Amino acid sequence: MTQPDSPLRFAARRFAGKIALVDDERSWTFAELDEIVDRIAGGLAARFPVGARCALLMANRAEYVMAQLALERAALVRVPVNTRFTPAEVGRIVRDCEAALLLCDQSTAALADAALADSSRLPARIVIGDGEWTQLKRTAPIAADRSGDNLDLICSINYTSGSSGEPKGVVLTFRNWRAVYKNMLIDRRIGDDDVVAHIGPLTHAAGTYVTPCLLRGATNVIVPKGRIENLFVEIERHRVTGFTCVPTVLTRIIHHPDLRVHDLSSLRWIGYGAEPIPHNTLARAIEHFGPILTQNFGLTEAMMTCALLGPAEHIRADGTLRTGCIGRAYTFVDIVLRAADGTPVAPGDVGEITIRAEHVMREYWRKPTETAAALRDGWLWTGDLARLDADGFYYLSGRSKDMIISGGFNIYPQELERFIGRHPDVEECAVVGMEDAEFGEAAVAFVVLRPGATLGEAALRDYCRPELGIKTPRMWHIFDALPKTPNGKIDKRGLRAMLAEPVP
Repeated sequence: MTQPDSPLRFAARRFAGKIALVDDERSWTFAELDEIVDRIAGGLAARFPVGARCALLMANRAEYVMAQLALERAALVRVPVNTRFTPAEVGRIVRDCEAALLLCDQSTAALADAALADSSRLPARIVIGDGEWTQLKRTAPIAADRSGDNLDLICSINYTSGSSGEPKGVVLTFRNWRAVYKNMLIDRRIGDDDVVAHIGPLTHAAGTYVTPCLLRGATNVIVPKGRIENLFVEIERHRVTGFTCVPTVLTRIIHHPDLRVHDLSSLRWIGYGAEPIPHNTLARAIEHFGPILTQNFGLTEAMMTCALLGPAEHIRADGTLRTGCIGRAYTFVDIVLRAADGTPVAPGDVGEITIRAEHVMREYWRKPTETAAALRDGWLWTGDLARLDADGFYYLSGRSKDMIISGGFNIYPQELERFIGRHPDVEECAVVGMEDAEFGEAAVAFVVLRPGATLGEAALRDYCRPELGIKTPRMWHIFDALPKTPNGKIDKRGLRAMLAEPVP
């Protein structure tokens, strides 16, 4: 019996002559991209068995997309690796997943060398642009998708950032990924008239948007070197209709001197997520771009599509912003907020977000104890705390392990960050807990002011006390910038480490 075409093969035929992928001056139609992917998949399938792990250590480039699609077609397991990781971090991931192949490029080859310098077992390595990569593109096309008959095969192992401990490999099957794409295509607006720019790392959330865009016939544009000034150029040049980014990047965008230099009127949507967005960043972005922003909430263990706040939902009926709100659940996602004993909490109370959906991970790679703690009775316990308001919107309160207990009161850092961030002179804020001899723990605020502001600690404390009362941070530090993780999020572990040392 003939195997039916995969959704991507069907899309390649349907949109054959349309541009699918743009990388600076290079571009490929859907038909051209599909042929290249077929040949790379054929070459890889001839060398590696189904289920072999392949680490992708590559900067944003068209070849990353080709490799991602080819690995899926060959039923090899994709293991994306952050190019900003240290050699030690890269080496741990490659060894932990027992990678059979490492794909890198000229910009990451030295990092790969350093990461594997002390390894006794070395994976095969292909460098993009070398003779072996060129030969892959000339091999006989793969006959059919090797994953087509078994969607429960492992598609990817995506490692968590490790911000709260040793990174864990999140195992996602082909069925999991199909559920992600279904969620995105049902609840997000992506069409064949879209041109989507990718500025974030393709190894992370940005790469998740590529396949649904291809399925809908949209054009994918890779922003050269991931620079904001290049994003503006690509938007104007290709009439980009949408892009996604983390709030840190959106803050830089709205303050960038080139923001008003280019014609960005083609934009119809901007997605953001992965960390809380500062109130002032959200307000200024909506003021400049209009009501086109969508907040997307997900986590590696339930990739990308758990809850969303659409453009019209960002503003309440009274005109105020829903800052800190992650919206409502995706159509085919169940969310319940629970107490530690598993019982649902009352509306308005803080509880841990638990999720039931088809895209929830299968397991943590070779970590049965951690898997059992996270997956209970068909529900994923996320570690994220939230409240549900009377209108059915979820508001994040923070991570369960980050909750501060001060004088017997529970303090949720994101609620403090949300309020402090509303001050017109505050650009960015983070709150962490530290030991306190009198109260057990105390909240400490780290603040970045907007350019030209001269706000002091006393003024910040006076601003907070009427609203926050005893939850007002007991210590304040005003910095020019907050430390960031390799993923671009605020590095709270780094902030806690700073509290153990003298803070300037």
